[in-house]
Amino acid sequence: EGVRAKRVPVDYASHSAHVDELRDELSEVLAPIQSRAGTVPVYSTLTGRVEDGSGMDAGYWFDNLRSTVRFSDAVTALAAEGFGTFVECSPHPVLTMSLPDDVVAVGSLKRDEGGLERMLLSLGEAVVHGVTPDWAAVIPDG
Repeated sequence: EGVRAKRVPVDYASHSAHVDELRDELSEVLAPIQSRAGTVPVYSTLTGRVEDGSGMDAGYWFDNLRSTVRFSDAVTALAAEGFGTFVECSPHPVLTMSLPDDVVAVGSLKRDEGGLERMLLSLGEAVVHGVTPDWAAVIPDG
Protein backbone atom coordinates (compact mmCIF):
# COMPACT_ATOMS: atom_id res chain seq x y z
CA GLU A 1 0.00 0.00 0.00
CA GLY A 2 2.99 2.30 -0.39
CA VAL A 3 3.79 2.35 3.31
CA ARG A 4 7.49 2.17 4.00
CA ALA A 5 8.50 0.03 6.95
CA LYS A 6 11.75 -1.43 8.17
CA ARG A 7 12.31 -4.02 10.85
CA VAL A 8 14.59 -2.70 13.59
CA PRO A 9 17.17 -5.31 14.65
CA VAL A 10 16.41 -5.29 18.40
CA ASP A 11 14.43 -7.70 20.52
CA TYR A 12 12.78 -5.15 22.84
CA ALA A 13 10.55 -2.13 22.45
CA SER A 14 12.33 1.06 23.49
CA HIS A 15 10.56 3.36 25.93
CA SER A 16 8.44 0.53 27.32
CA ALA A 17 8.46 -2.14 30.03
CA HIS A 18 10.35 -4.43 27.62
CA VAL A 19 13.50 -2.46 28.44
CA ASP A 20 13.29 -3.56 32.10
CA GLU A 21 14.65 -6.97 31.08
CA LEU A 22 17.86 -5.21 29.98
CA ARG A 23 18.41 -3.24 33.20
CA ASP A 24 21.23 -5.44 34.59
CA GLU A 25 23.05 -5.75 31.26
CA LEU A 26 22.77 -2.04 30.47
CA SER A 27 23.80 -1.08 34.00
CA GLU A 28 26.98 -3.10 33.57
CA VAL A 29 27.73 -1.76 30.08
CA LEU A 30 26.98 1.84 31.05
CA ALA A 31 28.70 1.71 34.46
CA PRO A 32 31.93 3.36 33.21
CA ILE A 33 30.03 6.53 32.26
CA GLN A 34 31.11 9.30 34.61
CA SER A 35 28.76 12.25 34.45
CA ARG A 36 29.79 15.81 35.20
CA ALA A 37 28.40 19.26 34.81
CA GLY A 38 28.99 20.78 31.41
CA THR A 39 29.19 24.34 30.18
CA VAL A 40 26.28 24.10 27.73
CA PRO A 41 22.80 23.62 29.18
CA VAL A 42 20.94 20.54 27.96
CA TYR A 43 17.18 20.47 27.67
CA SER A 44 16.57 16.85 28.51
CA THR A 45 13.98 14.81 26.65
CA LEU A 46 13.94 12.53 29.70
CA THR A 47 13.03 15.19 32.26
CA GLY A 48 11.70 17.91 29.95
CA ARG A 49 13.81 20.54 31.72
CA VAL A 50 17.32 21.98 31.75
CA GLU A 51 20.01 19.64 33.05
CA ASP A 52 23.66 20.50 33.63
CA GLY A 53 24.88 16.99 32.83
CA SER A 54 25.99 16.11 36.35
CA GLY A 55 23.21 13.55 36.71
CA MET A 56 23.64 11.91 33.31
CA ASP A 57 25.14 8.70 34.61
CA ALA A 58 24.33 5.09 33.69
CA GLY A 59 20.98 5.31 35.49
CA TYR A 60 20.01 8.41 33.54
CA TRP A 61 20.73 6.73 30.20
CA PHE A 62 18.83 3.60 31.18
CA ASP A 63 15.87 5.77 32.19
CA ASN A 64 16.23 7.62 28.88
CA LEU A 65 15.83 4.34 26.98
CA ARG A 66 13.02 3.12 29.27
CA SER A 67 10.90 6.22 29.75
CA THR A 68 8.60 8.29 27.60
CA VAL A 69 10.41 10.76 25.35
CA ARG A 70 9.51 14.25 26.59
CA PHE A 71 10.63 15.95 23.41
CA SER A 72 7.61 18.24 23.31
CA ASP A 73 8.24 19.38 26.91
CA ALA A 74 11.88 20.20 26.12
CA VAL A 75 10.98 22.10 22.94
CA THR A 76 8.17 23.97 24.71
CA ALA A 77 10.63 25.06 27.41
CA LEU A 78 13.11 26.21 24.78
CA ALA A 79 10.45 28.07 22.78
CA ALA A 80 9.28 29.82 25.98
CA GLU A 81 12.85 31.08 26.40
CA GLY A 82 12.86 32.52 22.88
CA PHE A 83 14.48 29.74 20.88
CA GLY A 84 12.80 29.14 17.55
CA THR A 85 15.24 27.12 15.46
CA PHE A 86 15.87 23.44 16.13
CA VAL A 87 18.19 20.86 14.59
CA GLU A 88 17.42 17.22 15.33
CA CYS A 89 20.82 15.53 15.62
CA SER A 90 20.16 11.91 14.82
CA PRO A 91 20.80 9.36 12.08
CA HIS A 92 17.27 9.88 10.85
CA PRO A 93 15.10 12.76 12.07
CA VAL A 94 11.61 11.70 13.07
CA LEU A 95 10.74 14.16 15.83
CA THR A 96 11.01 17.43 13.91
CA MET A 97 7.70 16.81 12.15
CA SER A 98 5.91 16.93 15.52
CA LEU A 99 6.99 20.49 16.29
CA PRO A 100 4.64 23.46 16.09
CA ASP A 101 4.53 25.44 12.84
CA ASP A 102 5.92 28.58 14.49
CA VAL A 103 9.41 27.09 14.93
CA VAL A 104 12.03 26.13 12.35
CA ALA A 105 13.03 22.49 12.59
CA VAL A 106 15.46 20.63 10.36
CA GLY A 107 17.27 17.33 10.60
CA SER A 108 21.00 16.80 10.49
CA LEU A 109 21.54 13.45 8.80
CA LYS A 110 19.07 11.20 7.03
CA ARG A 111 18.91 7.48 6.47
CA ASP A 112 21.64 6.53 4.01
CA GLU A 113 22.73 10.18 3.71
CA GLY A 114 25.60 11.40 5.85
CA GLY A 115 28.59 13.62 5.71
CA LEU A 116 29.16 17.23 4.85
CA GLU A 117 26.85 17.28 1.82
CA ARG A 118 23.85 16.19 3.92
CA MET A 119 24.71 18.67 6.66
CA LEU A 120 24.90 21.49 4.10
CA LEU A 121 21.55 20.44 2.61
CA SER A 122 20.05 20.59 6.11
CA LEU A 123 21.60 24.01 6.59
CA GLY A 124 19.99 25.03 3.29
CA GLU A 125 16.62 23.94 4.65
CA ALA A 126 17.16 26.20 7.65
CA VAL A 127 18.19 29.11 5.39
CA VAL A 128 14.99 28.71 3.35
CA HIS A 129 13.10 29.12 6.63
CA GLY A 130 14.87 32.39 7.43
CA VAL A 131 17.88 31.24 9.46
CA THR A 132 21.04 33.24 8.80
CA PRO A 133 24.12 31.12 9.49
CA ASP A 134 27.59 32.38 10.25
CA TRP A 135 28.76 31.95 6.66
CA ALA A 136 32.41 32.56 7.57
CA ALA A 137 32.22 29.50 9.84
CA VAL A 138 30.42 27.42 7.21
CA ILE A 139 32.69 28.39 4.30
CA PRO A 140 35.91 29.79 5.84
CA ASP A 141 37.59 30.41 2.48
CA GLY A 142 34.60 32.19 1.01
